[in-house]
Amino acid sequence: MLTEEQKKEVKKAISNELKRADNDWAKVGKHFSKSFSLEESYTLDSAPSNIPMHPLVSINEPIVDEFIALVVDMRNSSEHLKTEINSNKIQHGFQRIFFETSALLPAISVVTSFENGQVTEYLGDGALVLFHVNPDNKNESIHHAWRAARNCVTDMIDLINNELYSRYSLPPIAIGAGLAMSKAVVTLVGSEGKYHPKAIGECVWEATKLSGGTNKVFISSNMKAQWPKSPGGKLTFSPTEMKGIKCYTSNT
Repeated sequence: MLTEEQKKEVKKAISNELKRADNDWAKVGKHFSKSFSLEESYTLDSAPSNIPMHPLVSINEPIVDEFIALVVDMRNSSEHLKTEINSNKIQHGFQRIFFETSALLPAISVVTSFENGQVTEYLGDGALVLFHVNPDNKNESIHHAWRAARNCVTDMIDLINNELYSRYSLPPIAIGAGLAMSKAVVTLVGSEGKYHPKAIGECVWEATKLSGGTNKVFISSNMKAQWPKSPGGKLTFSPTEMKGIKCYTSNT
């Protein structure tokens, strides 16, 4: 669980970004009817990167490394876009989504950073977070990623919903979280002059599929198989399936 000091930091991030979102919307809200891309392009054959342990990625030097991928994704955002709500501060669905994601995305970044996670991509209404797997201490890496995922679907979502309700009288949002672990290729993708750093691996694909729950964490079978064993541990897992993938959920 998050400490009180960490909660204050998350609240500050949510509040600051929603203030900025309010100001931005006041300037551009009249002109927006469609969502926009958060992708960033680079103009060199090497590019700075947020991928953990790989601050600079070269097009000519692909690297294989091991990561835990956490994908956090908002539920029913398409419905939010189309559904009218009883709030005199929200005029239409896109404005609602704009404020919801303005709170969600920075909160994910702050909460996962407490456990050494790094957001590498924003996915519109969610984020991909990578944790580098320390080959000398995989157990610690797994514990970090698990705590980050659990904190997202518990304390973080409560903090976001409290702020959204107090500011805009919005109903609560829900999120899903998927965790998976594998080796991945760290490289640049795109076309010449417009390369983007990316980790490509099964962990990213699986975590994306496993993020379809509702305020719950789903864990890949491969990650569960490498889970640290602790005598007397209270964490238990139940086998299940998400989008055709066999996986696990935990009791906490």
